Amino acid sequence: MRMLAALLFAVALSASAQDKPSTAGPNVQPSTAPMKMPGLDRERRVQVYLPPGYATSHKRYPVLYMHDGQNLFDDKTSFAGEWGVDETLDRLAREQHLEVIVVGIENGQDKRINELKPWDNPQYGKGEADDYLRFIVEVVKPWAD
Repeated sequence: MRMLAALLFAVALSASAQDKPSTAGPNVQPSTAPMKMPGLDRERRVQVYLPPGYATSHKRYPVLYMHDGQNLFDDKTSFAGEWGVDETLDRLAREQHLEVIVVGIENGQDKRINELKPWDNPQYGKGEADDYLRFIVEVVKPWAD
């Protein structure tokens, strides 16, 4: 019965996400084609926020890498409501002259806990943080650069 309830909840969430309008700002680049994750035999998408004026600027910008990328910018892709990262960074750029690029790495859903923990756990399985960090350093960062 619990499994059926969980399945119905997941279907309802999926259907409601498809009905939600996009709330991502114009500076958010949609998810890229999936990137292969060496050592993990899976793929992951990223979304990118570019600061206002980026397209016409010749400046170099710091890059912030964030996890749970599907939740950062857009209600349509988020699990339970976007985190408002693009709106906050637009405001900080305008008011504080803080300009950064954000690379949002979408999470691995059922693999998330394993990818983010560095140690094995008898209840939750293998720790895959070393391979996940290798993915960020060897795949995502060179792509973003």
